[in-house]
Amino acid sequence: MNKLAITLLLTLAGPVLAQGIDDSSITTRINRAIERSDELEGSDIQVTSVNGFVLLTGQVLNADQKQKASVAVAFATDDMRRLINELEVVNTLDSSFRDSDAALQSHIMDEIRDLTQSTTAIVFNGTVHLLGQVKPEERDAVATKISKIPGVKSIRLSFEVLP
Repeated sequence: MNKLAITLLLTLAGPVLAQGIDDSSITTRINRAIERSDELEGSDIQVTSVNGFVLLTGQVLNADQKQKASVAVAFATDDMRRLINELEVVNTLDSSFRDSDAALQSHIMDEIRDLTQSTTAIVFNGTVHLLGQVKPEERDAVATKISKIPGVKSIRLSFEVLP
């Protein structure tokens, strides 16, 4: 069995913090800002917002583009609570893993549905990014279950942990 890297980004929070956040609006504003930025031309950036936690996945052609994406996001919305920039810097954009990522993401969501209703899994190149609000026991159960799924290279936990 392959060893998985599990990275934790946890925030202790109450459910009240996420009330009134319009993730669809946040995502739309950020996507528009990225599309309008000449500095990000040639990049492949996906934006996901869950309870105001914004996750950037995809590929950029240099470290400057990765930084510019963070800046574009910061100026695009006041509703963002946290930015998680997981963009990969590559020499050439590669989308050959998209179909396998989509299948893996679907499989993961099916597997964790009985463990938590408030977790979203985003998969990029075999790395699973988990966002949402969970209790400590849910966090551990979800991470353990996902770590056993074939095709998962690593797991990034970006949960808000509820009391």
